[in-house]
Amino acid sequence: MSADRPSEEIELKRLLEILDHGVVAIEVLVAVGLVIMALGAAYELAIQLFHMVAGGVALPPAMFNRLIGSVLEVFIIVELFRIAVAYTKHQNVIPTVLEAALVAVARKFVVFEGAPNYLQYTLGLAALLLAVAVAWYLLERSNACELHE
Repeated sequence: MSADRPSEEIELKRLLEILDHGVVAIEVLVAVGLVIMALGAAYELAIQLFHMVAGGVALPPAMFNRLIGSVLEVFIIVELFRIAVAYTKHQNVIPTVLEAALVAVARKFVVFEGAPNYLQYTLGLAALLLAVAVAWYLLERSNACELHE
């Protein structure tokens, strides 16, 4: 039975290597997908800017909110890409996740879309912003990782 043990360990090692390569492939696919999404969002933003310039600088509020929302969406996708890259490099992703969360919550505040229950919607956004701020503060105080790279 002791002769079977080394072959089992070799098989297990091979299986783990194959699974590791699979995980790396998934990480790369996610990063490529985020780049494609960022390119698409940037293209949409360029089209919106072209229409803004062609139609004059004065924008109705709804179109302005859509434009600002598109700009912030590009930033959110870029932050998500940074998370994917940091994760692939086995770096600490917590600061980048907090940055992405901050941009996402800020987008909702800047482009305040109407909701059936404004008070509940606003309180929810405020709670999210407070949670991100508290997490940022606690992470900074703990010196667990660098927040400003």
